[in-house]
Amino acid sequence: MAWADTLLDASFRGVAFDCLRTQDSAQRDTASHEYPYLDGADVEDLGRKARHITLSAVFFGKDYENRLQAFIKELDKPGNGELIHPVFGSIRQAQLTDYQVGHDADSPDYCTVELTFVEATPGNPFFVQQLPAQQAEAVSQLAATSRANGIEAFAKALDGLKAVQGNLSRLNALRDVLTGTLGAIRGQVQGIVTTALDLIDYPRAFAADVMGLLSGMADLRGFDVGVIVSDWKSLVGQFDSVVKLPGRVSAGSASTGDSSGGSDSGGGFVAAAKPIPAKAEDVALVTALVQIAAAATLAETASQILAAEAGQPTLSPPEVEQIAGDVRAALQAAIDAHRALYPLEAARPLTEALKDTAFGIQQAAVAVIAARPPLVTRTVDAPGNLHLVAHRWYGDYRRAAELARLNPQLTNPNTLQAGDVLNAYAR
Repeated sequence: MAWADTLLDASFRGVAFDCLRTQDSAQRDTASHEYPYLDGADVEDLGRKARHITLSAVFFGKDYENRLQAFIKELDKPGNGELIHPVFGSIRQAQLTDYQVGHDADSPDYCTVELTFVEATPGNPFFVQQLPAQQAEAVSQLAATSRANGIEAFAKALDGLKAVQGNLSRLNALRDVLTGTLGAIRGQVQGIVTTALDLIDYPRAFAADVMGLLSGMADLRGFDVGVIVSDWKSLVGQFDSVVKLPGRVSAGSASTGDSSGGSDSGGGFVAAAKPIPAKAEDVALVTALVQIAAAATLAETASQILAAEAGQPTLSPPEVEQIAGDVRAALQAAIDAHRALYPLEAARPLTEALKDTAFGIQQAAVAVIAARPPLVTRTVDAPGNLHLVAHRWYGDYRRAAELARLNPQLTNPNTLQAGDVLNAYAR
């Protein structure tokens, strides 16, 4: 990222001005403790003083006097106001301490205004905003937290079942559901080694295998330019089917592959589908784990797509919205499943992590969309093709590919007629 992408228009109290240069400074307050006959001093750091910001504003042109007078009128108002720093962004409470207006005979219709501000609130940091790529990458950390909380809740629930006396038949049925679900998922992915441990005694091993298999499904798709949306829809559809596997395995309507541990392929024999006498709440427990695994994997995949999108746009805003909406729908389904399954005190840490992930993916999508100019509809004023339209609207024929991406409904981009309405960026 560089000035071409991140530089802001300078303004004070909503009045914009051209900025020639900036100079920002800060000092730290210290106390020195010195002692007789001892060289040096103990220096105590008492904190940073208020930042000082110096800006050089310029006004030029035949109407510069009107704009200058309006600006000075705003500067003469008492109190602090919001300063938009060209590099560091919004400083909400900046106090003007000094300004100097300079004219030079060698520069007609031109003047400079030297402005000195001091921050009016303590602890106002620079660079408080996150870049779109940073917001997208942060979603992976939130998804990892959700995944870890889901695994822990699942393991505690199974430990509670194992502690009940005379529960052997129920545990055996649950073991069959776990084994069948893992085998059915592994049948869709090749090249992943799963555990050979008893899934009831080691529930975290089962959860880790499910997470790994779903990640393998996502890794099978390249999400290359031009097929991102189709790959994404395929992944969402496959995960929807995977979430239903525990119920289908219990009902005997799903075939399960060889579930012996250590298999590195989706091969092996296909077991005959038969109903498993598992309790509905046990099937719901397994389904909830698979649901959170699918939602977390979707969130991580979406974060990678959005991070790449922040650097090189290839999707239209509606497509970005679709990706974010699919992730949020999966996360909401996981929240609903765990709220119905666990008591409030056990479900709350998990649901809060899922809500943080949903909010993070929403903020990342908003940042990716907001980093571009506003999307508007514009009318073609003369016959031509997308290259001519891009040249007329932006002065750059190379933006024809951008117009093609924003208008997938075009069947022939070379036969545009006057009056055709296209989606386009405002600038």
